[in-house]
Amino acid sequence: MVKALRRHLVMQAQVRGAKVKVTQWQGMLFLELLEGEVEAAEDAMRHTFGLTSVDPLTSVGVDVAEVADAVIHLAPKEEGATFAVQCKRHGEKQDWTSQTFAGAVGAAILERAPHLKVNLSDPEWPVRISLMPEEVGILGERIVCQGGLPTGVQGSVITELNNERDYLASWLVMRRGCRLIVSPNSNPELLELVKNWDPSQINEEMKSYLATAPGPGHIGNVWAVVGDDLHEKTYEADGNVPMATLEPLMGWAEENMDELRQRAGIVTAIA
Repeated sequence: MVKALRRHLVMQAQVRGAKVKVTQWQGMLFLELLEGEVEAAEDAMRHTFGLTSVDPLTSVGVDVAEVADAVIHLAPKEEGATFAVQCKRHGEKQDWTSQTFAGAVGAAILERAPHLKVNLSDPEWPVRISLMPEEVGILGERIVCQGGLPTGVQGSVITELNNERDYLASWLVMRRGCRLIVSPNSNPELLELVKNWDPSQINEEMKSYLATAPGPGHIGNVWAVVGDDLHEKTYEADGNVPMATLEPLMGWAEENMDELRQRAGIVTAIA
């Protein structure tokens, strides 16, 4: 799954005009922007299933004063405004613990901004940092992503995109890790929306790069159909399981559909 996620991040950035390097350490993924705009990389991450959230990171040395100097320009100016240093340690045990480093940085911030007050439970200004063996990461405003599973790790699903419901149902299936096999009779406008989330739909080169190898059970195989007009058609599964019919929109209340439309990138209703 991590391999599929890393490949999707690289390709999602590429189709948006950026070049990134993705590395893994201590259960975390680090994305380095090599070429292109930050906005393009952020948009790529927002459109990559498997990511729940992303924290922009600025690296400084493992030095209390250096960390305080790097963040002090963000301090609120109001007398009595509250702050808290929220620190998480990663990697092997170091000279500092999360608590002792956070306390030291907090004291250094108070030296530079004595008008502030500490509020650990509900600060107006949370200072979020990651303490690593050789550097400290100062975390920026969190980018909320779509979560789910990386596209392709749960096999392939046939769909025909004729209307908005077909697309929304297919989007939910993609979010659960499935790759779509889209009928050539599909609405081109809806197919373009799918390409925003899965670059393998753009051309054969990207399809080959993002291919998920068949694994145990149905992974990598065609095993289901999704879409309002496909229920009565006959399809054969690739594996040893019957072809399933997926209905992910069943039970959705209408008041929740607008939120789903926004998440899936629909600006106006599509017939």
